Amino acid sequence: MLTASIAAFEIRYQLKNPVFWVSALIFLLIGFGFAASENVSFGTPGSVHENSPYAVVFALGLLATFYLFVITSFVANAVVRDDATGFGPMIRATPVGRTQFLAGRFLGGLVIAIIGYMAVPLGIALGTAMPWVDPETVGPGGFATYAWPFLVIAVPNIILSSALLFSLATITRSMLASYIGVLVLVMGYLVISVILSADPSYQDAIARYEPLGMGAIGELSRYWTAAEMNTRLMPLEGNLLFNRVFILGLSALFLGFAWARFSMTERAPSRWRQRRLAKQAAKAAKAGEVTPRVLTAPVQRSFGADHAMQSFWVRLKSEVLLVAKSPGLIVLLLIGLGFSAINLAFGQTTFGTPSYPLTADIITTVIGSMSLFTLIVAVFYGGELVWRERDVKIGEIVDATPVPAWAMFVPKILAIFLVLLAMSLVGMATGIGYQLIKGAPSIDGGLYLSAYVLPQSIDVLLIAVLAVFFQVLSPNKYIGWGLFLVWFVSRIFLSNLGYTNMLYMFGGGPGEPLSDMNGTGGFWVGGLISRAYWGCFGVLLLVFAHWAWPRGTVVAVMPRLKGIGQRISLASGGIAVAAVAGMIGTGLVIHHNIKELNSYETSDEAEARMAEYERKYLKFAALPRPVVTDVVFDVAIDPAERRLDVTGHYDLRNDSGVPITEMHIRQGDDAVEYSRLDIAGAKLATHDKRHFHRVYRFDTPLAPGATTRLDFTSRVWRRGFANSGAATDIVDNGTFVNNSVFAPVIGMDQRGLLQDRTARRRQGLPDELRMAKLEDVKAQGENYVHSDWVNSRITISSVADQVPIAPGNKISDEVKGGRRIAVFQSPAPILNFFSVQSARYAVAEQQAGPVILSVYHDPKHAWNVPAMLKAMQTSLGYFERNFGPYQFGYARIIEFPGYQSFAQAFAGTMPYSESIGFAADVRDPETIDYVSYVTAHEFGHQYWAHQVVGGDMQGSTLLSETLAQYSALMVMKQLYGEDKIRRFLKFELDQYLAGRKGDVLDEQPMIRVENQQHIHYRKGSVAMYLLQHRLGEDAVNRALARLVARYKFKPAPYARSLDLIAELRKEAKTPEDQALITDLFEKITIYDFKAKEAVTAQLPDLTYRTRITIEAAKFTADGKGNERPARLAESIEVGVFTDRPGTGAFAKANVLSMKRYPIRSGKQVIEVVTKGKPTFAGIDPYNFYIDRDSDDNLVPVS
Repeated sequence: MLTASIAAFEIRYQLKNPVFWVSALIFLLIGFGFAASENVSFGTPGSVHENSPYAVVFALGLLATFYLFVITSFVANAVVRDDATGFGPMIRATPVGRTQFLAGRFLGGLVIAIIGYMAVPLGIALGTAMPWVDPETVGPGGFATYAWPFLVIAVPNIILSSALLFSLATITRSMLASYIGVLVLVMGYLVISVILSADPSYQDAIARYEPLGMGAIGELSRYWTAAEMNTRLMPLEGNLLFNRVFILGLSALFLGFAWARFSMTERAPSRWRQRRLAKQAAKAAKAGEVTPRVLTAPVQRSFGADHAMQSFWVRLKSEVLLVAKSPGLIVLLLIGLGFSAINLAFGQTTFGTPSYPLTADIITTVIGSMSLFTLIVAVFYGGELVWRERDVKIGEIVDATPVPAWAMFVPKILAIFLVLLAMSLVGMATGIGYQLIKGAPSIDGGLYLSAYVLPQSIDVLLIAVLAVFFQVLSPNKYIGWGLFLVWFVSRIFLSNLGYTNMLYMFGGGPGEPLSDMNGTGGFWVGGLISRAYWGCFGVLLLVFAHWAWPRGTVVAVMPRLKGIGQRISLASGGIAVAAVAGMIGTGLVIHHNIKELNSYETSDEAEARMAEYERKYLKFAALPRPVVTDVVFDVAIDPAERRLDVTGHYDLRNDSGVPITEMHIRQGDDAVEYSRLDIAGAKLATHDKRHFHRVYRFDTPLAPGATTRLDFTSRVWRRGFANSGAATDIVDNGTFVNNSVFAPVIGMDQRGLLQDRTARRRQGLPDELRMAKLEDVKAQGENYVHSDWVNSRITISSVADQVPIAPGNKISDEVKGGRRIAVFQSPAPILNFFSVQSARYAVAEQQAGPVILSVYHDPKHAWNVPAMLKAMQTSLGYFERNFGPYQFGYARIIEFPGYQSFAQAFAGTMPYSESIGFAADVRDPETIDYVSYVTAHEFGHQYWAHQVVGGDMQGSTLLSETLAQYSALMVMKQLYGEDKIRRFLKFELDQYLAGRKGDVLDEQPMIRVENQQHIHYRKGSVAMYLLQHRLGEDAVNRALARLVARYKFKPAPYARSLDLIAELRKEAKTPEDQALITDLFEKITIYDFKAKEAVTAQLPDLTYRTRITIEAAKFTADGKGNERPARLAESIEVGVFTDRPGTGAFAKANVLSMKRYPIRSGKQVIEVVTKGKPTFAGIDPYNFYIDRDSDDNLVPVS
């Protein structure tokens, strides 16, 4: 009964605390804002509803880290409050028992924490009920949708957090220690998140032991479809059940520890504390000794500027020493070091393969890993330092001293700044240490200084100023922390709503991308100007803080704000005026750059403009247009000025069969300026400058078969800096520009139009822009790349020390007038879809018959060049043997800066980012050699897109991306053997299954795929590999060779996916194989195989008989992911091994048996006899099938 009374008292006390109501309101608004805004979500993918059970779970888990700070103010404060207020001895003198006291205080704080967090689901429910919310994005909701996730996820998490913080506060009797504990929790959770995302092998352990349960939730829902996420409650089973029990057990341990360490009697000081007190007493005694002194006349003391500066330095030293000697600082620095190290160790990987530690990548990783940490520490120390004097009851005494306000709070800001700077330097030191450990070829100290130390110093100083400013505006530090959280969340909201103008987003800048190949690339200029602007604003905040600084007993905000007029002095007013003038000056420079030299619009403005463009011009997409037959370009690149000048012409021919009266011309980039754009025999009828759209009308309609010519002169000049999304195509070293950027685009199509269904409905447009149906033969009149087969002649020039490159045979290459000029001529038809590039390249070449294989690379990045050449040579040999002749006498891989991570295929040229292929460290045979894989994929596109290209309709990317994936897998099988392929297929399968939930469009069968990457890349790999395994590699290749022979360089009508399926069916000799093609390409088919048990026994003849218990099922799904059972009666591989397939060491020698057995729906037992003793066995061990959970296909043999 006494426990209940204490708990009730604690609840009543906290309900009167403004912190409770302010925090509840903040989290209510966060939940409401995310749910009510169509531009902001809780990370719900694709078609998942904003109030789906999954979205509620995700929201509760996402916000839990922020709520930890609120829990501390409830639970830890319940313990520390007595000693802080001086009531501790009185309470301990009462007959209340230890158990009753601790249980009552804990339960009171816990109940308040749970009630406060209910604001999140309440906010979501209110937000989704708003009339402006798109009803298509909202599900039925219901009580269980909110209550079940709250009970299963939120309540155990709050219990754990409360128990840990209560225990910490009970032992330390310190709020400071409690908040440091919060930071440790947050950083620990972030470290776990990094590890989880980087290495799937940790997934099971993290699902079981990760404190917030998000790992278990991610594991459970990893392969859920959108339909399942919208309807399924998170089942309390498996690792989630274990995790919740583990969390509650851990909570009990923390509480038991607190109970064991707590005493109702006054605690004796620790030995360390006793020694410290003894030293202080001795020092005080010595200071109190009476010594004779000569009396002198009193000296008149001055409290002017000199005294203020002297006080400033004294207080600065005091604040810095206070922070420096704080055990919390050491803990925070260690956390920062550990977090940076974890991010570097696990963040520098692609497909689990590490990268060489290039300085630019290290800096980017360290900044990203420390950014949230920096904010948390700034907020924490802002509250602790500003309110330190009042917390220890000496605030009024300090305020009575003759010291100006600025001399009181500026030292606090500088102390916080030094803490944050120390953390930044720790991050840098960690990065350099990581480079040294990993044997970095070079460490760019200049880049560390210019791209990290200097900009970070300014950034953390601004954060320190803001943290203190919010505390000055608050009646207590908890409200100050709340204000900072509101600011942080509002930035996210404003950014997602499209309000990203750096002139009103505190600390905003244009972005300063880094690359090892191009360094800072001049992007630092915009960052410097924006920091100057916000630095002036920071000075304004300092002046305002000086005016509003609390003195004496006046802590309430409004009286201080009303008294500001009395505090304004000539000096402070002058500083404010100078700061405003600085903001105006730098703001005008920023405005000139982002709105005059570049374009800026909010997301709402962009959305409205795109909708208007669609309504105005999409109706002209069906108009006949002339095809381009020849292109002649003269491209001049000025890397230093970031400018590209082009003169060129198209030869055009009317192949439409009807007269053409008008031509629509678009721009591929808003920044391109045309000084000339003429069409022979036609005049400019309209020029829509808002939408960069021109319409030309022929004086006489262009007759079928007639020709004409388009001449143009254009300039693309990347001047100044944009508000965000710095253009990185034209740079000092590593220019990479697509021809659609600088050359006219003929005709209207769906490219560049609104795709988001909610945005389309908001703008009054049809819900979806879909590709033409597979049955629409008219869509074969245009290919999906929207580019014609052309002959090309490209002259490209750059500065003398760079190598300019374009598609085609190199006709000439000379240096004239300080510029290097090269001419390229296409030897075979190419798509009017290519790029030009220029950089300071080294070139590695290798002859492969008549074909010259080349890799153009940064001289520092030669590590993987031999592997690329080998992969190209293997690809060339395999493709020519199986698909047909290669069309060019050259094949070039061309490196570009790592601002983006992708590779792309043009005609014989393959641009390749430094950040994937060139920086990959594939020396360890245990890693996945994705360098060779990506190289083979892009080489495959020389056939699949650059010889055979699909029509502008469903299924077109099956003919390009899926067949390029198949081609790459066949090359990898040649390079590494079939027994290594499982590692690739496992990755592809997981990516497909995980990607299904993110479908914005309904999922389509592969024959109807609509540029959905998880289908044409990931599912396509698995499907094609299974097909060649069943039909035979030679059979599939025969079908593909016939497809090439039929459609090579063929103009309209272009190939369809139906043509591919028809060729494959010719090679399917059995009904089972025909059914497999149907399941793989014409249906959405999902299998579910499980190896339940495998038991082996040695037979008298010394062989081993292994009995494998298998469960199997088959399903078909609709576009929403709703599944229906299907009959399974197929022959599927069952294998027995001496090692687990998929490991780096697994090889053919580990295969004891691998045979196909008839498998039906349900449970069955397969017997396998082998000569060797098996250790693993299972069904579909190499992941040939689309299995919803392939992790349970293998089991250890007992």
